[in-house]
Amino acid sequence: MEVAWEASVQLGEAPEPRDGFDPQAGDKFLFDRETQGVWELRMNAARLGYEPIPIENTAAAQGRRRNHRHIFWEHQFRTLLKLRTPLDFAGPVDVLTECQKLFVDVVEVLKVHGREVCKDNVGLVLALRRLRRLEVHHPEQQNTSWESMGKLMQDHPHLTELGFFHGKLSDNQIVHIRKTLANPNLTVDKSLNCSRITTLEFVSVKIRPEGYRQLVALVIDMTQLTKLRLSNTITDFDTKLLVDAALRAPKLEQLFLEHNELEDDAFLGLAKLRKPLALRHLRLSDNDVSPITLGAICSASMDGVLNLERLELTNNVQIGDPGIHALTPMLASPSAGPVAVLTHLDVRGCNFGLEGVTALLLALGRNKTVKHLNLAQNFFDVGFGDVLADFLVTNDSVTNLQANGVGLGLAGANRLRNDESIRRRVGHLKSNEWAIQHQVYDDEV
Repeated sequence: MEVAWEASVQLGEAPEPRDGFDPQAGDKFLFDRETQGVWELRMNAARLGYEPIPIENTAAAQGRRRNHRHIFWEHQFRTLLKLRTPLDFAGPVDVLTECQKLFVDVVEVLKVHGREVCKDNVGLVLALRRLRRLEVHHPEQQNTSWESMGKLMQDHPHLTELGFFHGKLSDNQIVHIRKTLANPNLTVDKSLNCSRITTLEFVSVKIRPEGYRQLVALVIDMTQLTKLRLSNTITDFDTKLLVDAALRAPKLEQLFLEHNELEDDAFLGLAKLRKPLALRHLRLSDNDVSPITLGAICSASMDGVLNLERLELTNNVQIGDPGIHALTPMLASPSAGPVAVLTHLDVRGCNFGLEGVTALLLALGRNKTVKHLNLAQNFFDVGFGDVLADFLVTNDSVTNLQANGVGLGLAGANRLRNDESIRRRVGHLKSNEWAIQHQVYDDEV
């Protein structure tokens, strides 16, 4: 293993793509999800007698799967770091110090417990030359821990993604993060400063009102921010302030606001914006937004203020059929000369029915930009079969279509299964207990 690793380093192995880690997968990497998916497909193929989807056409295989060797060494580094904390109880041999060269050019993503961010470990983490993402789980409350955290944020030459997961952050800690990231001091190397960090994530972190104000100020002051993720973190304290600050961020391209119970009042500022936004990927999964917010998104998109490439609205049950109607104008008639075009639309679990999906697919019938469409877990009944069949005849741009759990049934699937032109368009049709669940897969020709 060591020989193979050293050989690959000498050959100058290209760094992995930045999108190799999927935040919405939580603590699981994409290859785990792919393995489970492929296993299920092969089991059903054996039972139902059809050819499974080749592994090279699965989502994780499209250039996003992480290098297994990197994951192995990241896990080893994390385990050894945990064993040596605190250093007084690490044992007679400090393995990480003795074998440091095995990790310095391979660890890219590092997850640590808050207590492991300490003076004894900070030098080892700084030595990781390829580290680009640091996740701190259960941040410590001690000042000494935050001195080490500040040193990592300031002095690591390649760290670009920083996340805090679970636990709580005090007001003083958020002030410390703000001072370090928004007003970076020059390090020992005069060419380095904290403007390298462009991704910031807070997941299931408790923040008090004053800390929330500091977080809003951080988003405003951190002009280099390109990605912000706040999941199960936003409090009831004037959420509009934070959303407005994020939307106005000059370089923010990805905004993820999952599991925050956000309501329409958080997005009132969207209607007041006049200049085109940098935002390209908006995720509002598991909130309480309604047709009012979708109407604002549609208006901003048609006015050229909002130029989204990906829009995810999963599990917003207040949307319903009215929300889909509010969204369809931007799909049928995009703004003139948009900076970017919508390619991904996810409306899974948004509580709309046959009326809503009919309007949606009619709007998308001649759409040439949307490639990925997720309609799953909305009840459409058997009439959806004809609606989907007509859509597949008229639309030739969608390459990934997910429509499981929509109540299609055997009767609704007849035309999809029997029409040869539709079968050729879909490429692969999986029939699995049609009365309960229906899934359509496109082979991405």
